[in-house]
Amino acid sequence: MVLASIPAARLETASIEWLSPADITRDPRVNTRPVDSAWVERKAREGFDLTRLGVPVVSRRASGEQVWLDGQNRGELLRKAGWPTRKIECKVFTGLTLQQEAALFLGLNDGRQVKAVYKFLGRVTAGEADAVAISAIATSLGWRISDQAGSTSITAVKSLERLFHGERAQNPAMAPGRALTLTLRIVTEAWGYKSEAVNGDVLLGIGSIFNRFGEVVELPALIKKLAEFPAGPSGLLGKARGARDFKGGTVAHCVSEIVVRAYNTRRRAGSLPDWR
Repeated sequence: MVLASIPAARLETASIEWLSPADITRDPRVNTRPVDSAWVERKAREGFDLTRLGVPVVSRRASGEQVWLDGQNRGELLRKAGWPTRKIECKVFTGLTLQQEAALFLGLNDGRQVKAVYKFLGRVTAGEADAVAISAIATSLGWRISDQAGSTSITAVKSLERLFHGERAQNPAMAPGRALTLTLRIVTEAWGYKSEAVNGDVLLGIGSIFNRFGEVVELPALIKKLAEFPAGPSGLLGKARGARDFKGGTVAHCVSEIVVRAYNTRRRAGSLPDWR
């Protein structure tokens, strides 16, 4: 439970105060979700009842800075409505570390529709060991986990986590994180920094090969086969989707099957067993 890292005394001493949204800022390391502009615009057009805004949660730091932990959309709604200095009731925590703020953000949003990447980034800030390790692996290979589009950005955090833990792995000897490291290395060397190379199904499909067969896979040969694949990662993904529609299974499963078949083509020795 993420709240376990926050001393109970600090949770109990939170106070209720009346604050102006204009005096509260957003720290993206903690509140990793961006403001939901569409929701703000819609509510501003439709009108809203101030008494139904609920009680946002704020952290007051030693510097005096106040940051949203929950309620940034409501604060932005007041700004949009022309009431940035109108005071609203807030629950205010003081003395929290950055990690504790992130842990509280995760706890407050635990049951909400928050994109996986935003929760993951919050877990990194909170210092959660697995999230920090996954982020470090990606960074070491020139990638960054982010919700922002870009040639070096990875948003497919669910696939990263499944590879890190070796979900349904048939090779217990594979250390946590090893399949993920090999997968990111392989796609980077084969295709460079392209968003299609780190599509979740592509990553999971290639990484599952390592989780099943371990390091008997000859890396230079696999890199060469992937680099030669028609239309690169986009072509692989398109072919896998077609195979899924024809044969069934998941897209990632079909990526594994196609890559294993390509790897085995013209090999005189060291072929891998068929995937299905």
